[in-house]
Parts: sequence; structure tokens; C-alpha cells
Amino acid sequence: MVLARSIRRKLIVGLALVLVMMATLSISGLGGLWSYRQAVRELNFSVFEAPDRERLEAEIAVLATPLLDDGLAVSRQVLAERHREAVEALSVYRMRWGRLTPSPTTLANRSVSQQLLGQLQRQLEEMGRTLSGTGRLEAAERRLLRVQVAGSLRTARSLPDPRTGLTGRLRAADRELASRTRWLVGSTIAAALLFVTFVHAGYRWVFQPIRALHEGARRVAQGDLDYRVELSTRDEMAELAESFNQMTDRFRDIRDDLDGQVRDRSRQLVRSERLAGVGFLAAGVAHEINNPLAAIAMAGESLQERLEALLGQAAPDEQSVIRQYAEMIGREAFRCQEITARLLDFSRGQDTSRAPHDLVKLVNEVLALVGHMSRFRNRTITFNARGPCPLEINGPQIKQVVLNLVANALESTGETGRLDIDLVNQTDHVVLNFSDDGCGMTTETIENLFEPFYTTKSTGQGTGLGLSISHRIISDHGGTIEATSAGLDLGSQFRLQLPRRPEGGESDWVGAPVREASQRDHKSVGKNN
Repeated sequence: MVLARSIRRKLIVGLALVLVMMATLSISGLGGLWSYRQAVRELNFSVFEAPDRERLEAEIAVLATPLLDDGLAVSRQVLAERHREAVEALSVYRMRWGRLTPSPTTLANRSVSQQLLGQLQRQLEEMGRTLSGTGRLEAAERRLLRVQVAGSLRTARSLPDPRTGLTGRLRAADRELASRTRWLVGSTIAAALLFVTFVHAGYRWVFQPIRALHEGARRVAQGDLDYRVELSTRDEMAELAESFNQMTDRFRDIRDDLDGQVRDRSRQLVRSERLAGVGFLAAGVAHEINNPLAAIAMAGESLQERLEALLGQAAPDEQSVIRQYAEMIGREAFRCQEITARLLDFSRGQDTSRAPHDLVKLVNEVLALVGHMSRFRNRTITFNARGPCPLEINGPQIKQVVLNLVANALESTGETGRLDIDLVNQTDHVVLNFSDDGCGMTTETIENLFEPFYTTKSTGQGTGLGLSISHRIISDHGGTIEATSAGLDLGSQFRLQLPRRPEGGESDWVGAPVREASQRDHKSVGKNN
């Protein structure tokens, strides 16, 4: 139905149908009873209440029967007895006529009936005087009685008969009763159809949606979060189904988010275990090979100086090879020393003391340092920040992280690459976004990006510790670092988030003057890159 678009309206429509059914059946039943009552009243009136003119005529006609045959001897006492019965019949007729309910018909005939009843009364009185004598009934008295009886019959037949038309009224009542019966049967059939329609509509509007919701709840309880309840009733049940689907979508999102968090935490746990193993290994290895590496480096430098005096005796080709090998020994020895230094820093961590620093100033210092590197001069770097951003952080460590991210981004771009750095101030956090248009990353690279010793650079170009150390530094500060990429040759994005206040409560550093970074910090950042 057009208006039945909500359960309330549907219930109202259903109640209206029930009322229509009850009203139809009630009207039909009451109409039939009324018709039956009218017929019974007509019959009751005719039998028990209406004046009986036929009985009056019959009582008078009984007087005439013995008078018709002159040869038949008639007793005066018998005629007197029959005359008394006729008088009683007239009295009953007069009494019933007086108790008739006034109606247009009875009012019109009342005066005529009174005249005729008076005339009939007088005729019966004269007949009584004729029969009052004694002895045998004479012929003259017989003739007079015949005349008087004939006049009385004519007068009695002239009386209005209230029963006239009773047959027609009974037939009309019978037709009315048949019509009411047909109407009642039709109404009952219509009511049954309406009831079936109401039951069917109730099943579609209420029971079927409830069953669909129950099935959806059962499926979701079994873990099928992709199941959806589809209802087209356009009422509260449909709204409930929509809310149920939204709840299921929310559950699925929460499940996916929790699964992602579990995977992230699992990777972090594995990474932490690896880092712990690397730190333990690095502490031993660095101490064991650091002194031999120093000796090799010093011996290489000494050997290179001593060979310079002897190179004049060698052929020109051999001089170039000897000099190249001597330089390689010293260079690679110092490179091994740098790796062991990083391993030691990684194993024991750096100074985690924190102080108020301006993050904008730290980033600008890193960009100034990178800008003087000849290999990055053709890159375009933009830094978007509005005013200073004071944070309580370890300045050298954060500079090291920023330098690692900037250097990695610039190395992944071409000669005319671009790097955009955006600083976003939030209520409780500060976000640094690094976006480049470089070579991009695969999904596998992103998953292993922060693993120690994982690198995509050529052999000898990187140790694979820069991003691992950066991840540990940011985690120690209570922040997060995330990497995303749309694919190869589509650039990469790094999102660095730092809390405004260190974890563990408020501090009184807010509003303190921002300190200048020392030259030692500046050199430390350049060294650790």
C-alpha cells in the first residue's frame, strides 16, 4: 500500500481492515436479525394480537346454518347458545381493535370500524331479542332471524381486517431475509479474504524481515562478516537491516584493523628480536674486529707512504695498480670502521636525553646541509611549515632521522627530482610528510623496509641500518614512521609522527626558549648519514 511505509502505518492499516471486517459482519448479522425480528413480530401480531374477523364471521355464520333448511327443527336454546358465542367473538374483536398500535392505516379505519362495530352490536342485540322468547321457533321468527343473520354477516364482512396484506408482508420479509443472508455470506467471504490478506501482509512486513534479520545475526555470529541483510519493505525493519549492515561493516573494519595491527605488532616483535640479536652480535663483533681494522687502516696508510718511494722503480702500469690497491685497502678499512661504529651505536643506543627543540629549525639545518652536497644540487626541495614548532625531543637523533629520510628520498629520484616536506600541527602530535617522485617501492620492499641490513641499493652503497635506526629512534620518542608507495616509478611517501609531549605525563618545558643545535650535533648528523 502507498501509505503503509512504516510499521506503525501498517499496523494502523491492519487494524482498519479488522474494523472493516468486524463492522461488515456486524451490520450483516444485525440486518438479518432485524429482518427476522420484523417477520416474527408480524406473525405474532397476526396470531395473538390482531382482531380476527374470520372468527367473527364464522361465529355469526354458525347461526345461519340451521336456519337455511325450513324442514329442520331448530331448538331456541341452541340458537341462543350460538348467539352468545357470536357476541363473545364480537367482544374479543372490539377489545383487540382497541389495543392496536396507532398507525396511519388504523387511524384511517378507526371511525369506520367503530360505526360498523356499533351497527353489528345492534344487529346482534336485535337477534338476541328475537331469540328471547320461549317455545318452539316459529316460521316468522325463523325468517326474521335469517334476515338478521344475513345483515350481521354483511356488516361483519365490511369490517377492516388488520391481517390483510400479512401474506405479502411475510413474503417481503422472506425476500429481505434472503437478501440479508446473501449479504452476510458475501461479507463473510470478504472478511475471510481480508483476513488472509492481512496475514500475508503481516508475514511479509514483520515475520519475514525478522527471519532475515535472525539469519543475518546467525551468519555474522558464525564469522561471516561479508553477509548482508537486504530488505525492501521501506520501514523500520529496513532501517534496522541497514543499521545491522553498518554494524557488520564496522565489525569487519575493526577486524581488518585488528588483523593489521596484529601483523604490524608481529613484524615489530620479529624486528625487535632481530634488532636485539643484531645488537648483541654487533657489540661482540665490533669489539673483536675494531682493533684489527684500525691496525689494517694504519698499516695501509703507512704502506701507501712507503710505496711512494719505491713506485719510481716500477713500470707505469704497475704504479697505477699498486697505488689503486693501497688506496682501496685504506678506504675499505675506514669504511669497515664506520660500519662497526654504527653497529655499536645501534647496539647500545645513543643519548636519549630530551630538551626543547624547534623541529622547523632542525629540518632547515638538515636541508642546508644537504643543499651543499654536489650530487643533490639539481634536486628541488620544498619545506612547508607555518612558524616554529617546539617539541621536547632528542635533537641529534631527530636530525639523524630527517637526514636519513631526505637522503634516501633524493637518492631515489633522478637528476631533476623533487622532494616535498609538509609539517602539519595537530592537537597532540606533529606530522612530517616526505613525498618524492622517485623510483617508488614494491609491497615487499615496504614490508621489509625497516628490517636491519635490508637495502635496495647496490652492493657497497649502503648498510641497511639507516631506516632501522630511524625506526628505533622514533619508537623511543613514542612516535610512528610509516612508508607508502603507489608502485614502481610512482614515488614514495614517508609519514613521521611525533608526540608534542613525551610519554609519561606533562612537563614544564612548554614555552621555554628553543636552543641552538651545537656544531657537534651538526657533525654527528653528517657522520651518521
